[in-house]
Amino acid sequence: MTARQFSTLLSNAFTALLLAGFSAMATAADYTLNDGAIAFAAPADWPVIMQMSEGSPQVIAFQVKDPADNGTGEATRVSVTTRKLDDAQAFQAFVGQALDKARQTPGYESETGADGSSLRYSGLNQKTRYKYRESYFYKNGIAIQLRCVHPVLKGTAPAWTAAFDQGCDQIAASLSK
Repeated sequence: MTARQFSTLLSNAFTALLLAGFSAMATAADYTLNDGAIAFAAPADWPVIMQMSEGSPQVIAFQVKDPADNGTGEATRVSVTTRKLDDAQAFQAFVGQALDKARQTPGYESETGADGSSLRYSGLNQKTRYKYRESYFYKNGIAIQLRCVHPVLKGTAPAWTAAFDQGCDQIAASLSK
């Protein structure tokens, strides 16, 4: 390979990386809670369906459209909830209460996930099985719960599930920074 070919290859690779970065940035939207103390990015095509940004707790909830949801009355949703706490011990109690609440879900079944750091389980909402993924973080005296919930429907495409999981991963990664 000549120096010129190498330079062209390097230039093309750099351009591709830049475009990929801009593409990723274009598909994310930034959100904050607790007067900017908690910041995260979520997929831009997930519309906010509820936002409460005063007091404690605070929450931003998103609706994620699964084409298989149409006409079923079921809904996929993601929420980020924060609560001011006194200390790390209070955070442990917060997480413990959430775990207890999860275990009380009708039809509760524990599941394992790829990351191992999230609580993953399924349960019944009426007669429909839902999959839950909950992640917990503690920053500057603020407990954070990321909750990703979707119904298990026959028509849900594996590609949609992968994109949903990727969106939840994106939020979790931005919350852990």
